[in-house]
Amino acid sequence: MISAGESMGSYITPSPYIHNYPVMYGMLNKPAEAYFVLSSLHEAEYKGKKGLSYTSISNLLDDFLNGKEKSFYVFPLIPKKLNIMSFLMSSESWTYGLVRLRTKNVFPRLTSYSAFSVGSEFFSYVFTIGNIDLPKWIRIGKKRWGIMKVKYNKIEPKRVEILEQITASIPINLHDAEYFGYRYDLPETVMRTPSIREGAIAWAKLDRCFSISYEGRSICLPLPDHQKWLR
Repeated sequence: MISAGESMGSYITPSPYIHNYPVMYGMLNKPAEAYFVLSSLHEAEYKGKKGLSYTSISNLLDDFLNGKEKSFYVFPLIPKKLNIMSFLMSSESWTYGLVRLRTKNVFPRLTSYSAFSVGSEFFSYVFTIGNIDLPKWIRIGKKRWGIMKVKYNKIEPKRVEILEQITASIPINLHDAEYFGYRYDLPETVMRTPSIREGAIAWAKLDRCFSISYEGRSICLPLPDHQKWLR
């Protein structure tokens, strides 16, 4: 294990939060649609060109916004317990395949990388419409490192009401909140991605939100206004 202080060069470590889009892709069993792509496609969006198309996520957001049966939405994951592992990684190509040529020179590696390892735990909220079978295992990354076991605890709301001018209970996807018709203020960003269409993850004060009370707790989250949560 290489710590930040022991690294001979730069030390790259992941954000402790996980974006909700890879989680939703994993729950749809489509982990490769937009995450094994050329990085240059992201750059096109900043230049006003046609960039990536998040088809499955767009459809899922539309279905959830319109209250379609068997649709769902996952909020960003927040950490409960983190186990970090350091490793060496080679980034030699921006293409789908890596061409391995005969080695001519050898250079010492000064960059140290780290990632979440087995034993890390995250927490979030999943909202579903109708009866839907949710997967117990999902893949959100490459190879075995991206496989996650998911445990669900169903909650029974005691009271649901709409509050105004209140901060969300957990970091939210700002793009999704706007898409669901919310306005926010004073965002404190905890994660940004290469693609502006994915949305930054941030703590934010909302113009309104659904306050859901259960088991002595109360959470405030931006949900679509189709009133299914008030039933």
